[in-house]
Formats: sequence, structure tokens, C-alpha cells
Amino acid sequence: MNSLSASFYNFKMDIVLKKFKIFVYIFILFLNFNNNSHAHMRGEFLSEEDAVNKSLELGCEGIHKNQDKWLPCKNEKELHRFLRK
Repeated sequence: MNSLSASFYNFKMDIVLKKFKIFVYIFILFLNFNNNSHAHMRGEFLSEEDAVNKSLELGCEGIHKNQDKWLPCKNEKELHRFLRK
């Protein structure tokens, strides 16, 4: 391979690697900002009804609200206790 074709090859590889890095970055962002919005991965919901259903599933009593999200169980401490089971 002569020096011109080697430098062209390196240039192309740089572009490919940059595009790959951008793809990986966007993919990771997509995983972190999905529409399910589960901060506890199993215990934070957008609707009150979903929190009630999860509360029944976990076996705890009541639900509570944290900012704009609904959580099962009567408080956060109880929720964490039931999520660890």
C-alpha cells in the first residue's frame, strides 16, 4: 500500500469510527430516556392506576406521589423494602 492510499484508508477509518461513536452515544441516550420512565426500574409510574396495580402485585398497601410520578406502597421506605424481596 503506498502512502497516499494508506492515508486515505486512515481517513476513511476515522470517519467510520466517529460515526460508530455517535451511534453508540445516541443508543445509550435512547436507553436512558425511554418512555417507560421507571426510576426504580420497577416502581415509578406515570399513572395512579399503574401504581395501584404494582402495589397489589408487591403486596404492600397504598400508593404515594413523588413529584409528577406515582409510586406503590404508602411511602418510599416501604417501597424499597418490597422491591428488595
